[in-house]
Amino acid sequence: MNQTLSQIIITNTSMTSSSLQDLIDVSISVFGPSHLLLLLTQFQHFIDTGLCNTLIKSYTHSAKHLHSILVYTQMRKIGVLPDLFTFPPLIKSVAQVNLKHLGMSIHGCAVKFGACHDVFTNTAIVHMYAILACISDACQVFDGMPERNSVTWNAMITGFVHNRRFKEAHELFNEMRRSGVEMGEVTMVNALSACAHLGALSQGVWIHNYIKHQGLRVNVFVGTTLIDMYMKCGVVNKAVEVFTMMRLKNVYTWNALISGFAMNGKGEAALEAFDMMIKEEKTKPDDVTLLGVLCACCHQGLVDVGRMLFINMERKFGVRRRVEHYGCMVDLLGRVGFLEEAHELIKTMPMKADAVIWRALLAACRIHGDTQLGKLVVGNLLQIEPENAENYVLLANILVRDQRWNEIGKVRAMLNQRRIKKVPGCSSIEIDNVVYEFVAASRFEKETMDEIYKTLEEVGRKLKVAGYVADTELVSYDLVEEEKEETLMHHSEKLALAFGMLRTQQNCTIRIVKNLRVCKDCHSFLKLVSKVYKREIVVRDRNRFHHFGGGVCSCRDYW
Repeated sequence: MNQTLSQIIITNTSMTSSSLQDLIDVSISVFGPSHLLLLLTQFQHFIDTGLCNTLIKSYTHSAKHLHSILVYTQMRKIGVLPDLFTFPPLIKSVAQVNLKHLGMSIHGCAVKFGACHDVFTNTAIVHMYAILACISDACQVFDGMPERNSVTWNAMITGFVHNRRFKEAHELFNEMRRSGVEMGEVTMVNALSACAHLGALSQGVWIHNYIKHQGLRVNVFVGTTLIDMYMKCGVVNKAVEVFTMMRLKNVYTWNALISGFAMNGKGEAALEAFDMMIKEEKTKPDDVTLLGVLCACCHQGLVDVGRMLFINMERKFGVRRRVEHYGCMVDLLGRVGFLEEAHELIKTMPMKADAVIWRALLAACRIHGDTQLGKLVVGNLLQIEPENAENYVLLANILVRDQRWNEIGKVRAMLNQRRIKKVPGCSSIEIDNVVYEFVAASRFEKETMDEIYKTLEEVGRKLKVAGYVADTELVSYDLVEEEKEETLMHHSEKLALAFGMLRTQQNCTIRIVKNLRVCKDCHSFLKLVSKVYKREIVVRDRNRFHHFGGGVCSCRDYW
């Protein structure tokens, strides 16, 4: 084999970087990566840093990332040193193949060779660490950079978004604005994505206006992200406006529109958009499209429509059912009380049911008071997720309805024994482009918290006059009634509401985002606030949107 390689080398005495790249491709494909060192050694007199850089850059751009890394490792073995132009494409390849330890090693090498002051190398390192989910390392490099360009800022914001650090992405975008760095379409897409997840409407509107005033293209990516942002902030009419203005739409654009309608409780609009998509626009739906339409049916309780869509997924649209589609159907059937049908669907699934599906059925058991099936479901849940506190809480909620205090005590003892902690409820609200977060019994500066508690007390008194009675059924059973009411009054969404009432004008809509499902008491409380104080309130919880106004909610008390 080596003899054959030698013959190839002998016949290529006149060598260019292009012909050497062709020879390397042949060598790797015929003889394997291990022969690259022999090949580079044979041409050692011809190989220099510039040629290796050309090869690495070419391989990176053509997505042959392992080839790029291989050239680097072998060039070091024959004594060819890297320079500033070696690292940016090389580090990009390392990120793409997810080689964390090699990436850290090359980072160290870049520092050793003085590339740590190069903006392009540092930007590539920030991007690499962000992709590898080493976000603290990316921050450290970013913070220490003597020079940054727009690509650097975009890399860091993108890193925060991809690692679900949306608040940091939001704050960094504001810092980028103040720095005067040019912001392009990539910046807009990532900043809008952060706004969407945080419910930061004011910031999202500012970005939309910036796009208009700067003449940036509202291409399919920017337009789709704008639709997603407006939908996730509960401003459906603006999302529809953007959708209507877009010249080019793809399946992702339609998905953003349909899913947005669904989460905002506009099931009929979601179904109409779906019909338009397939009949008028001739756009083929994908699995996400069908999931959005099923969710619309679930939120609206459209059982027959949901059943038909579920049946037609594979027959009519050629879309294979995923576990999420089964979960949506279980949720739909369970919510309207078809518990046995939902349970039977789980048993006939072609894949193993995950915790989300069992939890959907358990929630339905709680709503409809089926303790027997609920306990069976819990058994399955605890096998899959024995450390998830939510499963124990759902079981306790079922037992509370039947006043099974001894069994509830055992559930609590099990939680304590296994040292399992509940995920705390967290609600956020955006005021003047700043996102504030609240957890139960939050502790901001004392003066602010005193104002919030005082406002809540005043609101509570007015609501009681209007007929509000705290729903203490599902609060910890060993608290006295007065303590239960106080615990409910300090739920995170109520704290965020009070803060919003303090810091916004009467005609402004209060928008709150919560990480968990809004509880029954808070739902009743917010409905009554919207009536007594004549305030529009929009709450996005883990499952859907609740648009409160005039004492009613868009979910029709069905969530």
